Amino acid sequence: METKKTIAELINGVRDALHESQYTALTIAGYEPRWRTFARYAEEKNVTTFTTEFGLSFLKERNGYIPGIPLKKTQRAYVRTISMLDEYDKYGIISSRRLTRKIFDFPEKFSGIIHQYTSERKAEGLSKSRIKSYNLYMERFTTYLHNEGVCGFSELSGNHIDGFIASLSIYSASTVVNTLCCMNCFLKYLHKNSITAKDFSFLVPSVRYNKENTIPSAFTRDEVEKVLSCVDRANPEGKRNYAMLLLAARLGLRTSDICGMTLDRLKWDENLIEINKQVKTGKPVQLPLLSEVGDAIIEYLRCRPQTNSKEVFIRLVPPFNRLENRSLYIITNKYLRRAQIRIPSGKRHGPHALRHSLGSIMLESHVPLPIISEIFTHSSSETTKIYLKIDIGQLRECALDAPACDKESQEVSV
Repeated sequence: METKKTIAELINGVRDALHESQYTALTIAGYEPRWRTFARYAEEKNVTTFTTEFGLSFLKERNGYIPGIPLKKTQRAYVRTISMLDEYDKYGIISSRRLTRKIFDFPEKFSGIIHQYTSERKAEGLSKSRIKSYNLYMERFTTYLHNEGVCGFSELSGNHIDGFIASLSIYSASTVVNTLCCMNCFLKYLHKNSITAKDFSFLVPSVRYNKENTIPSAFTRDEVEKVLSCVDRANPEGKRNYAMLLLAARLGLRTSDICGMTLDRLKWDENLIEINKQVKTGKPVQLPLLSEVGDAIIEYLRCRPQTNSKEVFIRLVPPFNRLENRSLYIITNKYLRRAQIRIPSGKRHGPHALRHSLGSIMLESHVPLPIISEIFTHSSSETTKIYLKIDIGQLRECALDAPACDKESQEVSV
């Protein structure tokens, strides 16, 4: 059996791995004070070897980490540090994707059942992203129960359910609806497996959140062109960013499919972009490789860093891994600000707004709804109809003329 590394040995191993992955000296130096703080904490606790549980206890006690609560900048840095040690301890490697992964922390008295439940849902075919969402909702739920002094799911009462639901008032409507849906399924699971004597799912209100009631965020054709024209394409970063923005603005691709696009999906001979399985829908899609988009991608690929990464869009500094989804959000915001586009309060201003903008522009050009639905891989044209709300031209055509009235009818008796 392999001897467990000491915390000092583990830190040295991570430091060496960072050097091998060509992280800059400045980046590595940034980890040094956090490693020293963690090592001193371990020494105070007389702990010599690392465990995930000990890493979490450090984050909570010394860094103020509270599951489900948004992290401050310093807290995020410490979470990245501990995640890196945890990954290297378990797998002997580090990867940039896992540095910022969410650490789901369930109180020990609840963790076994939660993991069993999510494993069963995964076996049923629930997507990874949905499982991640379930873990987040269950983390909030179990943290609430722990703070209420509940020692196990068998002690659940109606008051606990009502109290947790009341605590959701700080979240958005979509988050509340998704949390309630998850709770409903989980509470049924607990009763079905005789973990609770009662089926508390009846206490979970049925709340409808109709996305059709919302107005999609979109920019005008001129605003989109203004954003694209602000990209400085004289350098590798600008070439990459321009190609990514074009994929959103011209083809309506989602962020996850842009950042996850691999080189073999570009069918140059057929002038197609072929995605076998979209991240959100799981559906395949073929889109025309427009000359404007293709030229931008080629221009970027000519200066793309040499790497074995199969993804098209990668970091420009080591390690040369694929860009995270959030990077495209930051990039889009950067050029929106540079283009001085006014963004009203509540309006989305990420790459998805460029997708919405394309839907609006196609409607203005009288592209039929079924064709837009097929391009966007919507389940039906009903979903696509939300873009009608931002098609001002067609809305004007629907306006009714005000009835004529004579002067006598305007007189008001007092």
